[in-house]
Amino acid sequence: MRKYLSRSLIVVLVMSFFVPGYVSEESVQAVTPNDVVISEVAWMGTTYSYSDEWMELSNSTSESVDVTGWTLAAQDGSPSITLEGQIPANGSYLMEKTDDVAVPGVAADLVYSGSLGNTGEVLELRDAGGVLIDSVDAWYGGDNTSKATMERVDLSGSGTVAESWSTATAAYDGGYGTPANSTTVNNGGSTGSNVCGDTTEHLNNVSEQLYAINVYFNKCALSEYATSGNAANHNVNLEDRLIERLNEATTSIDFATYEINLPRVVDTLINKAAEGIDVRVIADAKDAADPHYADRFTVMRLYIEKMVRGRDGTLGTGDDIQVFSDSAMLAVEDAALRTSYGLPAEPSDFEYGTYTIGSTDYTGYLFVDAEQKTDGTYYSPGVQMHNKFAVVDDKWVFTGSWNFTVTGLYGSEENMANGVLGGNQQHVVELHAPEVANAYETEFNEMWGSNTLIPDAMISNFGTGKTDNTQHIFDVGGKMVEVYFSTGDDALGRMRELVKNEADLNAYFTIFAWSDQGLVDELKHKYEGSYNDLEGTLTGFDVKGLFDYSFWNQWWSASVDMTGRTASQTSVDNPNTRWANPAPVYKANEDRKLHSKTMIIDADTTSDPTVVVGSTNWSNNGNNVNDENMLIIHDTNIVNQFVQEFNARYLNAGGTIN
Repeated sequence: MRKYLSRSLIVVLVMSFFVPGYVSEESVQAVTPNDVVISEVAWMGTTYSYSDEWMELSNSTSESVDVTGWTLAAQDGSPSITLEGQIPANGSYLMEKTDDVAVPGVAADLVYSGSLGNTGEVLELRDAGGVLIDSVDAWYGGDNTSKATMERVDLSGSGTVAESWSTATAAYDGGYGTPANSTTVNNGGSTGSNVCGDTTEHLNNVSEQLYAINVYFNKCALSEYATSGNAANHNVNLEDRLIERLNEATTSIDFATYEINLPRVVDTLINKAAEGIDVRVIADAKDAADPHYADRFTVMRLYIEKMVRGRDGTLGTGDDIQVFSDSAMLAVEDAALRTSYGLPAEPSDFEYGTYTIGSTDYTGYLFVDAEQKTDGTYYSPGVQMHNKFAVVDDKWVFTGSWNFTVTGLYGSEENMANGVLGGNQQHVVELHAPEVANAYETEFNEMWGSNTLIPDAMISNFGTGKTDNTQHIFDVGGKMVEVYFSTGDDALGRMRELVKNEADLNAYFTIFAWSDQGLVDELKHKYEGSYNDLEGTLTGFDVKGLFDYSFWNQWWSASVDMTGRTASQTSVDNPNTRWANPAPVYKANEDRKLHSKTMIIDADTTSDPTVVVGSTNWSNNGNNVNDENMLIIHDTNIVNQFVQEFNARYLNAGGTIN
C-alpha cells in the first residue's frame, strides 16, 4: 500500500524540531483506491420505516483516515453527501438519513439528506481532491421484504461486481445487517443494562371468574416490587393467550385488527368460523402503493383472503369469514406468491372492476368491502383503524397495545419459529365483563355499520364520522373501569383531567408517541407548579417516564419539553413549553420498540391508584383522527402489576428507583 506525505506535512515535521511545544496532530491519509470502501447499503430502509436508509464506509488500513471534504454522491444527484471527521483504523463510518434514529441505538458519524432508489443507484466515493476511491453501480444484494442490507464481502474487490457483495444475514434492530459492526439485536437506547435475565414465562395472576381482569406483559417484570400475592404475568406469549381466549368462544368473535400476519391466529379464526361461531373481522386498509406499507400490506391481504375463503378455500360457503375495512382492499395478483400462501393462483372468483378509492381509480379484484361515501366510492386508506381488540361471546374483551404481528411479538420469523419473544414491548388486558364487552361491541358495530353478520358499507362510520355513543364508567367486580374510544370520546381530554384533578403523588409512564401539549402541561404543573416555559419549582410530585427511542429527539415529542431542551421548530399544538427542572425521563433501552401507551398514577399509595392503557397514542391523530380504544383502571393490585413491569423498563434505561 502506498502512502504520501504532503509538502505541508513535511514542513510541519521539520518545524517540530525547532518550535518548542508544537505537536502536529495531522495523520497520514490513505488515498489509494479500496483503502476506504462503501461497505454496506441499507437501500431498502429498516423494518421501522422504508425511509430509514443508511450507508457505511470501512477503512481497511491500520491508520485512521480523515475524510473531511470527501464526497459520496449518486449519479442522479441524490443523495450528495460531503463527509467530515475520521474513520478509525480498521473501523467503520456510519451515515444515517435525515436523523440519528435510522439505525436504532447506534450513533451516526454523519446525518445526511437525500433518498436512495430501490431499483439501484450509481454511487461514487471521492477524496477531497476529487480522486475516485470506490464506486457502486447496482444493488448486488439486499432484500426489501426482510429489510436485509447489501453487505460488502470483499473489501479488496471492486464495488461494481456482484462477487463483492451479498445480502446480510446477521440480525440487528431494524432488519438484517451489521451497522457499525454491531451483531446484536439491541437498540442501545440508553446506558442501562438488562435487569431481567429470566426469560421464562410467568403466569402468576390469571382468573376465569366473572369480573376478572388479567394483565399480560410480553417482556420481563420485577416481582420484588409486587405487593403480597400480586406478582405480574410477564414474559408472556401473547399469541398463546389470544388463541386460548378465541378457542373458548361458543357463539361469537368480533375482531378488530390494525395489522395481522400471525398464521396461528388466522388459522384459529378460520377454524372457529368453520365450527359455526359468528366471526366478524375489521382490518385496517393501507395504501398498497406506499413503500412504507407495501410489503406488510401484501402479506396481510394474503392472510385476510384466507379468512374470507374459509377453511375449504371456496367462496360462498358457510365457513367464510366476513371481513370489512375502513377502505377497500384489492386482492394480491402475484400468482407465485398466492400459491405459496395456499391460495388459488388467480383471484378470479372475486368481482373485477375499477374502484374509486379516495380520489384515485384502481382496477383489480375487490375482496374486502369498506365504508363508502354517499356516491358509492371509497374513502382513502390514510386514516388508521388502529384498534387491536377482540370481543368473545359478548363477555370477554381482549385489548391493549399489541399488534397481532410477527414483529410485534417475536421480532422475526426465526424468533417465532424458536419461540423467542424478541418483538416490541407490549401489554394486553383482558376483562371478563359483559357490560364492558357491550361497549366494545357497540363501537365495533358503529364501524361495521350493523349488528348482524353482514356489514353495511353506507351506514358504517370510521374515524371522524363516529359519535360518543357508549357508556364510559363501569363497575367491574368493585373496580372502577373507564372506557373511551377515538374518535368522538375525547380520551385525551379525560387523561388531562385525570392528571390535573386526581393525580396527587406520582405519575409514571411508558409511551410510544406523545405530542399532546395539554397533557404535557398538566403534568408539568403537577411536577413544578407552573404552566410557563422554563418556570417552576419542584413540588415533590414524582414523575418518571420512558419514550420509544424513535421519537426521543423529534421536535414535537413531550420528551423534548420534559428534559428542558429547545425544539428545532414548534406548532400551535406544540409550543415547546420546556420544563425548568428536567424530569428523570429516558430513551427506552429495549430489544425493539417501546410500544405501550401506559400512564400509572399514584402507584402504591392509598390515593386511588390508576393506570391508563390501550391503543391510543397521546397525539392529535390518536385522539381525533384514528380509531382507538383506551381503558382507565382504578385498582391497587392492577396498578402494582404495571409498576413491576415499569420498573424493569425504567432500570433497563438507566433510571433509578427510590
